[in-house]
Amino acid sequence: MTGEARLTGTVLYVEDEELTRTAVGASLGRRVEQLYLADNGRAGLEVFRERRPDIVITDIAMPEMTGLEMARQIRGLDADVPIVVTTAHTDTPNLLEAIEIGVDSYVPKPVDFRRLFSVVERNLAVVDHRRQAARHLEEQTRLLAELQESMRQVKLLSGLLPICAHCKKIRDDKGYWKQLEAYISDHSTVLFSHGVCPECLEVYYPDVAGDP
Repeated sequence: MTGEARLTGTVLYVEDEELTRTAVGASLGRRVEQLYLADNGRAGLEVFRERRPDIVITDIAMPEMTGLEMARQIRGLDADVPIVVTTAHTDTPNLLEAIEIGVDSYVPKPVDFRRLFSVVERNLAVVDHRRQAARHLEEQTRLLAELQESMRQVKLLSGLLPICAHCKKIRDDKGYWKQLEAYISDHSTVLFSHGVCPECLEVYYPDVAGDP
């Protein structure tokens, strides 16, 4: 991450060690849009449920609930949220469990701020890309629905329509006879304006038709 630019996104940081939580939290708070803090896994899980942050950063060894157990439960709530583990423990069982849970990144302790901020920036970029893709899909779905509705309206006015040879009323699908205008208005967005054609003008308004 370059300079002190503030990143758009929300972060949950879970750490039981107060000095570390204060130091890392203060630095993260200057870099991200919104920071939430928790001092153990159980509290972190509650914050996640209430706030739904974009990224979760957590220690592993904590009282009440470990960071990995919290991560496992968060995965049950949101399969896609990026989870970053910060820990001094490098033993194989923890690493294997983190992989099995689907932890996205690992930052060893003591925390290297440059590395942590780089991980945060990268994961926020992934979150933003997913959101843009979701918005694009939503827009495509909306346009498709509009197109399908337009095609449905067109189909309603296609095919064979029973029409009276004398009064020109149309029989609808329920068996009722309607004026042509009423039928078209019910099955489309057409608006009508009225006038008199030249032939009708001569038949019904000869005086007007004969005017120079």
